[in-house]
Order: sequence, then structure tokens, then C-alpha cells
Amino acid sequence: MKKIIFLVVFCIISFAKAQAQYVSYLRISGDMGTIVNSQRDKKFGIGGNISWLTTDNLLSLNNNNFITLGVKAHNNPYGDGKFISSIMNKKDDAFNYLLPFIGYRITQKGVEDGFFVEPRIGVAIGPSYSAFAIAPLAGYAYNAFDFSIYCDMGFGNEDGPILKKQFYNIGLSVAYNISL
Repeated sequence: MKKIIFLVVFCIISFAKAQAQYVSYLRISGDMGTIVNSQRDKKFGIGGNISWLTTDNLLSLNNNNFITLGVKAHNNPYGDGKFISSIMNKKDDAFNYLLPFIGYRITQKGVEDGFFVEPRIGVAIGPSYSAFAIAPLAGYAYNAFDFSIYCDMGFGNEDGPILKKQFYNIGLSVAYNISL
């Protein structure tokens, strides 16, 4: 019985210590970019993402690296499409996609200040299109704001709304990181 009590107390203390080492952030961003390989006109698109970042205590044991989980939405109208009215409508007037992803952020000094790179992978899902996606992000953070460039690359099996099997969305992102 003493061994079981000791084991339970040891596990609780270990769990509490491990939880204290995790630092989490919520990243909320606004994105602006364009699909550079579209067969349609190349208007700017807008979107954003929401991500959860947590300290990597599993792979690198470095408090400056973070595992990220998030979802990104992007709307790139073409033709007569408008930014708001072209979201998920039945008309053929925009390339919309939702991108759930997992990533790994490598930072210089943590999330709130310094340079960072974040390779991300996921699946781009649209009304009539789906693709494997790679979405790297690189930028600079200052006082919990981060300013970055991104390139969402999707590789599908069928032609999508841009009349290609793959897409390349290049743009700028401005985000705020909220400490949790």
C-alpha cells in the first residue's frame, strides 16, 4: 500500500512539474495574398488563421520551439466575385479553402520577440477541391505581434476552381499572439 501511495504522489508531482514547463499561445492573424498560378485573374485574396502554439518539451526540449495546431481560411475572388459575397456560394466566382494544419515553429527568442520559421502541413479543403498542403511561414515577432510572409502550396488530383491541380498562394500575414 505504501508503494502505491508513493507512486501516486510521485506521478502527481511529476505531472504538475511537467505542466509548469508548458507555455501556450493563441495566434490570431489576418492574411492577404494572391494565387500566383491561377488561370483566372489574379486578384488579392483575404483570410486569416487561428493557431494554438505550445512549447515543445517532447522533440527538442528547447523552450524557444513550439508545436502548432491551427486552421486557416482563405478567399480569393476572381471575375465578378467579391470578398464577402463569394464565400462558399454556388457561383463560380472565388477560390476558397479551409486549411487545418500542424506545424513546428522554430524561434530565436520565443513567440513574442525575434525571427521565426514555421513549416506547416495539412489538407486544403474547398467546396469542390481538396489537396495535400504545405504552408511554410517565416517572419519577425515584436511585442507579441508577428509580421510574416507565407506560401500555401496545395497539391490535388483534380483541377480546382483556378483550373489547375495545384495552387500557390503567396502573401503577407499580421498576427497577435495571446499568452494563455
